[in-house]
Parts: sequence; C-alpha cells; structure tokens
Amino acid sequence: MKNCLVKIMNSEYNKELEDFAYRFLENCGAVLERKDKGFEALIPENLSEMLGSSEHININTGTGTELEGVYSINYGSSMLEKMIDATCKDVPLLACKLQFDYLKREGFDRLIKEQFFFSKSVGKTENRAEINTAYIFLTCQYTAQSDEQKQGLLNLAFNLETGAYVPHMAELLSDTGTNSYSLRNLVWKDGQLEMVVKCIKEQFKEILMAELNSFYETMARRFKRDAANLEEYYNALKKEMEKSLERFHLSKELIKERRKKIDLIPDELERKKDDLLKKYSIKVNVEPCAAMLINTPVVKVLYNIFIKKVRKNISLIYNPVTRQLDPLVCQACGKSITGVYFCDHLHLLCFKCSEKCPLC
Repeated sequence: MKNCLVKIMNSEYNKELEDFAYRFLENCGAVLERKDKGFEALIPENLSEMLGSSEHININTGTGTELEGVYSINYGSSMLEKMIDATCKDVPLLACKLQFDYLKREGFDRLIKEQFFFSKSVGKTENRAEINTAYIFLTCQYTAQSDEQKQGLLNLAFNLETGAYVPHMAELLSDTGTNSYSLRNLVWKDGQLEMVVKCIKEQFKEILMAELNSFYETMARRFKRDAANLEEYYNALKKEMEKSLERFHLSKELIKERRKKIDLIPDELERKKDDLLKKYSIKVNVEPCAAMLINTPVVKVLYNIFIKKVRKNISLIYNPVTRQLDPLVCQACGKSITGVYFCDHLHLLCFKCSEKCPLC
C-alpha cells in the first residue's frame, strides 16, 4: 500500500513538472508535441543557448540517464533548474480589467466625513463622474533577519494615477465577485511608474512594520531580557570585586590594579549591550515577485474645501473594490493620508509636513 501511494505521489509531481516545462517552453516560442511520456520540442536559437541544449529536444519525467537531445525533468535535474532560474529572473507582469454592474452614485459627503479629517476647513461635494483608472497590485517577498529569520509575502495595491496606497484592496480583490478579463497590452503613462516607486519607498517601512509587529516585539523583548541579565551579572561582579578590596593582605599595587578593573566594568557593559543590539537588530529585504495592472471603473468626486474663505478643489476617487474612497497623498512627502492639513499656500500635507511645509 505504501509503495502504491509513493508511486501515485511521484506521478502527480512528475505531471506538475512536465506541465511547468511545457508552459515554460510554449511561452518562450517553442513548437511542442505531446507524447506518451513527455513531449518533443523545437525551440528558438536563443532559448537553446540559454538552456545549453540543441534546438530539437525531447523532454521526459523519468529519472534515467539523459541521452543526446533527451532531457529528464525531475527535482534536481539541470534542465529544470535552468528553466526555474529563467522564470524567476524577471518579475511577472500581468494586466486585467474589472467590470461592475453598479457604481455608487450618492452618499459621498457622508463617506468623506467618515474617512477624512480636513484641518480648519469645511467642505461639500460639488460633482461626480464615472471614469476609468488603474491600480498596480504588487506581491512582494520579505525577509526579516535578526537572531531569527521571518519570511512572508505581502500584497500591496497602489493607485497608479495618484500613487496612494490603498489598504485592504489586495485582500478584497479576490472577494469582489466582479467580472474580470485579461489585457494583453500594458499601458503606462509617462512618469506613472516612477511616481508609484517613490510612494512605495516612502511608505513601505510603515506598511511592513504593521506586518512584522509581533516579530519586532519578540526581538525587543529578548534584547530587554538579555540586557537586564547583563546588568545583573556586571553589577554582581562589581560588588564582588569591591568586596575583595577589604581583604587586609592585599598590596597597594594589587588594590590599585583591581580598582582600574572595577572602573572598566561600565564600559565593558556598554560594549556587551552594543553587541546585543546588533544581535537583535532587524534587517529587512524586500523583493517584488509579481505585479498586476488593474484597470477598473471608479467614481471621481470633486470636493470643494473652504479655508478662511478661500476655496480649494480636491479630487477623490471612490474605489468599487474597497467600497471606500482612496486616501489622498501628501504633496510634500508622498505619504498616503486621511488626515489632511494645509499650509498658507494650501498645499495638501500630512501632519508632519504641516509643521513646516517643505514646498513653501
């Protein structure tokens, strides 16, 4: 029974590997033909150079000796490793378009009051319009390295027009129940990607902190515990050495030497604490794994804000996926905000930038 189960599992793994190899070669422009065991492929010249093979090859999922032009696809095989390396070399980039049967038409004033705080101002909705906009959906792998290591995937969504980070859109995207279809052509406006990359850099640390909060707390707790143990040890050592000075048979030179050692204890304690801090410090590395461009209809809301009898028009985007308004973006630092402040020149600012407007 056990041997039969192993054979079934191996056949399932082999089928997955064969399908992966088939899709990889097909996407790279190869001409393929299925066989009883594996398939035959006629591959482009550049692909054969990359794989280190001839242009006409046979792929099978067996574990036998590879003959000329015949390659086994199984875990650990050189051909599979080359295919995986080539697949992971570039970040996959896809595109899709969402369709909704209904878009919100009213109630925006209430929604704005619930979501946003506009400092020292009053406002009201003037107009709305249905438009199409784009979001970029990123899947990133992070590695947090300290005394321990934590790895995980993080899904992020940004408005491609404004650069605003949209919380929870990534999780809600699969639950929208909306129709979507793939797009072949990716359309980027000049400067859009650069703006989003800048916004991601500004906000990624804060976003990741929320994801790694428990990991940071664990490392901080361990540092505090070990630092307390160090202090206890060195304080006890200092008391013991000071007590030893009370012995009558010690010479003046020996007493002087021990006092010097006692005086060095605080510096030694600080060095040990620095070593502990380095041990429990967290280094985070983030790499994008995949990206998707999402084109979707939204509602653009024109909101009039009055600040000391001066009017300022602000555009807000109603997102049908989150059923919320997307955050605004601080004009100074690029951070996504729902608490909005203004300088004397009415720049849209976060609280930190409002203390001294970097744009004025």
